[in-house]
Amino acid sequence: MENIPDTRKRFESCVENHADSMFRVARRLTGCSGEAEDLVQETYVQAWRKIDTLRDVDRMRSWMFAILRNQYLKSIRKKKPVATEDVQNIEDIGSSTEKGNRGPADIVQQALLQLEEDQRLPILLVSMEGMSAEEASEVLGIPRGTVLSRMHRGRNRLKEIIEAMAME
Repeated sequence: MENIPDTRKRFESCVENHADSMFRVARRLTGCSGEAEDLVQETYVQAWRKIDTLRDVDRMRSWMFAILRNQYLKSIRKKKPVATEDVQNIEDIGSSTEKGNRGPADIVQQALLQLEEDQRLPILLVSMEGMSAEEASEVLGIPRGTVLSRMHRGRNRLKEIIEAMAME
């Protein structure tokens, strides 16, 4: 491990360089800006607490996304299950609140919230945040092929959900 000042500088640089990306992923996972802010903040706290466990500072971005994922999973285990009809009626998704005025981003967000957890994060990391399948594999702790198959199934499911929403 590097000395503490160098590690701290790298950590701060990572936070500055990836804050927007971390927030976007958290926002897409939670569907709520406030919850996303809390999730990212808790990720930073946990990352700093565990900084001595980071073996390769060049992989700090992936390491922090893995912590974000773990914090998110911990937070949903604490919550009560959300009924499907509640997910379908979420109005806090985007800037518009009228059902008829939902924009494409709102529709995608609503559809993402209906995906299985194991499909949502690979799609967010690779398709929306530009990570490679290898990086996502590292973040998620699963093989690259599993990332690709979950993305494939998730994209197909997203298409079905969005088509069903268009029919409504």
